Amino acid sequence: MTAVGSARSVENDGTEIASVEGRIGKWLRPVVLAGLMLGLAGSASASHNLGLEPENTGWSFQFDNDVFVGGNKDQDYTGGFAVTMSGRRAENYRWSPAALRRWTDHKLGFEERLMENTEHYSKHALEWGAALFTPNDISTSAANPDDRPYASLFFLNSTEQTIFPERSLSLKSSLTLGILGLDFADNLQSGIHSLLGSTQPEGWDNQISSGGELTARYSLSLQKTAYLRHYSNGLSQEFNWTAEADVGFTTGFGGGFNWRFGRIGTPWWTFNPHQSEYLNLGSNIASGVTATSTRERYVYLGSSVNVNVYNAFLQGQFRNSAVQADSDDVLPVSADAWAGVSLEVVPTLHIEGFIRARTRELDRPDARAPSWAGLIIRRTL
Repeated sequence: MTAVGSARSVENDGTEIASVEGRIGKWLRPVVLAGLMLGLAGSASASHNLGLEPENTGWSFQFDNDVFVGGNKDQDYTGGFAVTMSGRRAENYRWSPAALRRWTDHKLGFEERLMENTEHYSKHALEWGAALFTPNDISTSAANPDDRPYASLFFLNSTEQTIFPERSLSLKSSLTLGILGLDFADNLQSGIHSLLGSTQPEGWDNQISSGGELTARYSLSLQKTAYLRHYSNGLSQEFNWTAEADVGFTTGFGGGFNWRFGRIGTPWWTFNPHQSEYLNLGSNIASGVTATSTRERYVYLGSSVNVNVYNAFLQGQFRNSAVQADSDDVLPVSADAWAGVSLEVVPTLHIEGFIRARTRELDRPDARAPSWAGLIIRRTL
């Protein structure tokens, strides 16, 4: 996503020349991120309905890479992975950001207003993983101001999904804490490329926030099932509308839809591939629902339109970087599209493959419309 403002250039004599827009943007970024982290010391939490959720409802593993869509190239969102643990246990680890997420939820008050006099129940997940971004040419160590910068994120994510069955509605809140710019991103990609015999990346010294910088993001996502039909031959189809807003290392808002068709055994609220800002953060909560007698298998697709306000992976955060985009370089509106197949290969074990594409994020000579594909393995207990 995009930013209100960013730092301008520095003259040769060392005098920084910043526009009014750039100064406002630099001031807003720490205010936004500091506000997200205020609850670390005081973990006041809202009342949550955990009684219906078992301690452990399952796990999932996701792996993304742009090589899967062909071309044998590393560029844009080049790859990432996420490991997810689901169930009430996700709220109880001391190192989880769950307490801060609950504090933020409580201060906003959206859940309390929706829960009032309404049947509801909640599901939880804890994720950790990484996301890597590169320009088109990774064989040179020189910075390329005409392409996107190198960037990386290593993160922890806490998610709660509250389901309102009478309204066919779910509200999902996610808090992600992470570190930008770790040198380990170079080691990770170089190791993978050594195994595959691919070109070694040479430009990671130019990545956003090189050396490491703390970051955070809070997200709210609303999903409304508008159409649900079961056919006599055992097939079903679902259609839902979605809306989402993010504040933090990516900031913006948008809306879209999801559709799936096939032999569907999992509840409508478990199907939410829209919850994605590259990796599908918060979308892989294992349902803990007993498998049906027919193994689930379905196809799906969806799309969304997003208004972009700020994207640290493109524009940087607090620290100056060798390559970073100005707000004028980042396109204010983007669109995503996705399609996939989900198969229950044995009872309660699902394998899902998908492909995603996005319109161009940058207005730069070497910028492209990114695309990538991924694999998700999900076990429901």
